[in-house]
Amino acid sequence: MFTLKLNSVLVDENGEKFFGSGPMRLLEGVKEYGSLSASAKAMGMSYSKAYKLISRAEEALGFELLESRSGGKKGGASRLSKKAEIFLSVYEEFASDNEAFASSHLEELLVDEDIDGLKIIILASGKGMRFEENKLLYELKGNRLITYILKTLLPIREHCIVSTIHQEIKDTAETMGYQTAMHVDESLSASIREGMKKLPGPCALMFVQADQILLTLTSILRLIDAWRKDKESFYKLSYKGKPAAPTIFPAKCFTKLKKLKGESGGSTLIRKDTETKLKAVEALFPWELWDVDTKEDLKYFEDMIGYLEKEGQ
Repeated sequence: MFTLKLNSVLVDENGEKFFGSGPMRLLEGVKEYGSLSASAKAMGMSYSKAYKLISRAEEALGFELLESRSGGKKGGASRLSKKAEIFLSVYEEFASDNEAFASSHLEELLVDEDIDGLKIIILASGKGMRFEENKLLYELKGNRLITYILKTLLPIREHCIVSTIHQEIKDTAETMGYQTAMHVDESLSASIREGMKKLPGPCALMFVQADQILLTLTSILRLIDAWRKDKESFYKLSYKGKPAAPTIFPAKCFTKLKKLKGESGGSTLIRKDTETKLKAVEALFPWELWDVDTKEDLKYFEDMIGYLEKEGQ
């Protein structure tokens, strides 16, 4: 068990520090360089010290941060474990001095990252009629819009399918390790149906709009955690009671979702289903619910991204 402090240091039950900026940079280096030894070298740290820091953190957390470690004192190839990817993403949000992030949530999110029985379909066709071009390929602050959501969901990409009509988006997603579903029908229902064709059978589904570029992994995990506790309800991310996307549909809706036609989306099923509860899950920030409709909208997103970067988030 561990305790969180606002100085972005994790300490164990005895008050001893086991994770801070040093181990965080080591893990980020492993992602970049592919080994703990290379990460330590880039930081000007000895491998033995780096090994001790990571081992100490693993002991306190109760799970492995690195996989495929080999080579003894000389290091060897390493990669982050699945839990480490989620832990690092959540820790970095905490380390940004985010007052809205309460310590209880990090502990809750790390209990179990297993989300078998739920698949995430990222709707990335980006017709953008009001945008007048493919908005997801439009660049904002040096990055295409599609890359924002793909980077956010990277730690849980094995549970995701990117549904799109654009070859460039398909190529980008697959380069980042995502499974994709291509289709030619530009309707909303087609994006849903084609993504579902990649699934082995009925399951709960979360639909994420690719143009909600300010979504955080923490809010997505909150949504998933709520679903784990009651898998028979609808769930929507919300802010101060105002629901929006993403949305989770229980497995019992699988067949009905596959039968959607034209521009009918999942909201059609929610309106017609008067027996299944719709539950709201609070997002960390209001701007997570924003989506890009027009080029004029981009000014707000650019300002917000600039603010978040300034604040170190």
